[in-house]
Amino acid sequence: MEYIGKQISIKRSDNEVSIVIVALADKLKNNLLFACLFLWSVSGIIIMTQFFILQDQNTKAAMMVWLAFWAYFEYVLFKAYMWRKYGVEKIKLRENKLLYKRDVAGKGKVRTYEFDFIKDLRILVPKENSFADNMSNSYWSVTGERLAFDYYGKEIKFGFQLEQADAEALYKFLKKQFKV
Repeated sequence: MEYIGKQISIKRSDNEVSIVIVALADKLKNNLLFACLFLWSVSGIIIMTQFFILQDQNTKAAMMVWLAFWAYFEYVLFKAYMWRKYGVEKIKLRENKLLYKRDVAGKGKVRTYEFDFIKDLRILVPKENSFADNMSNSYWSVTGERLAFDYYGKEIKFGFQLEQADAEALYKFLKKQFKV
């Protein structure tokens, strides 16, 4: 097994190349993310218990709206925590196909892309002063892909929050494998 960066490992066999990109994890930030998730869950449960006590219908309607937002952000926090704790991106190159899986604790869907239809492999460079790009690099966000290619006119992104040097190393490796 060889490593081409902090997060990327490559394993070669006779007819296959496996690339694993582990999620960037910081123990302190992961503990803080868990604390945030825990406290957010507790606050939502407390508010839910009050919902059944209320008599005023307007207050109940407002609380339903609040609970909808709460549930959405509960999902976002849980997804981010699970990704940071158990997430990996798995790429397999075999028989002129790229198989890609976003794996979280053994779960995820494998997507298959044929080499012949992969076009314009590129590195995505975030803009320094872009609010959206800065938010996509935040620890609680499961976004910030650094590589992309076009497949039947659709942009396929991967390489979550890779450092620039790691993204460039993976780009060069994949270019060599695709023989583009």
